[in-house]
Amino acid sequence: MAAIGEDLLKLQIKEGKFSPTYVFYGEEDYMKHFYLEKIKAKAVGDNLPEFNLHTVDGSKAGIDELIALALSVPMMNDYVLIIVNDFDFAGTALEKIDELFASLGEGTIMLFYYQIIKPNQQKSAWKKAMKLFKEQGSSVNFEKKDSRELAKIAISAAKKRGCYLPQYLASAFVERVGNDLHLIKNEIEKICAMKSEGEISREDIEAITVRTLDASAFDLTKALIDSNPTGAFDILGDLHDQRVEPMMILGAVNSVYIDMYRVKVASQKGVPVDAIANFYTYKASWKLKKAAYNAQKLSISQLRRSIYVLCDADQKLKSVPQEQYSVVLDETVLKLMLIAARSKQ
Repeated sequence: MAAIGEDLLKLQIKEGKFSPTYVFYGEEDYMKHFYLEKIKAKAVGDNLPEFNLHTVDGSKAGIDELIALALSVPMMNDYVLIIVNDFDFAGTALEKIDELFASLGEGTIMLFYYQIIKPNQQKSAWKKAMKLFKEQGSSVNFEKKDSRELAKIAISAAKKRGCYLPQYLASAFVERVGNDLHLIKNEIEKICAMKSEGEISREDIEAITVRTLDASAFDLTKALIDSNPTGAFDILGDLHDQRVEPMMILGAVNSVYIDMYRVKVASQKGVPVDAIANFYTYKASWKLKKAAYNAQKLSISQLRRSIYVLCDADQKLKSVPQEQYSVVLDETVLKLMLIAARSKQ
């Protein structure tokens, strides 16, 4: 199967020249759904969708059912679209893929759409299926976009709604709300509904949007390193009000400390931040840049002791009653703050 990107997919949709088969997979659910709807609108639209559009639950359907559907022909339309959700290419399905392809008539499009099931690209069944698809159609891996792309999308979304989002604030906005495209567009819509028009300010963003757990974990870690107990416990209070589970808070903070440890060790070996981001496939590059900045204030020894404290807290949370969770979390915050404070003595 030819692997294609969004640009070629857009061109196929624009020209109405579709591949006979598609596979849509990857982490970016918003874009998968967006392009699925684009294909539906272009290939079928209002032209007798009851005859020209078929949706199949691939987790329940067998390959023989798909072969039978592949024989469908368009009714007063150029195309008939068959959407197969979360189909497992294993067992007899692999053996009959050639038969499935041979059954596809002119004007028939079969699109395999993965949302609930996340295909394991290392599994032999998936690799064999992709190899068999090689000459038949197109596959699109919708990966999470990086911070720069998301900032551009946020700026564009604001412009469409009559507002202006400055570049430097767009990056801060993405850091605050996260890399979920659906959430980014919703939050921009909320801000623009309040503003009506004009330039979006930092105050607007902070007043309307809610920080993601990742953003809160960075702010919390910075407060710990800066010996700011008021700021740290204010953030914990906000997370408690949002009903974020203590285990999730601890995991997010632990992730920040691990990032700081990675960049600290790498910097001592002369390895740049970008190289670390590529090695660990970070999509949100701002995370490592912030980690690198904060890691300057701590020694490797302090980072190691902090990670040990976080590991110990993780074990405690798994063994104590739920009513003691907040106590464990508060104690952990104080221990981390004391470790960081020793660098200032």
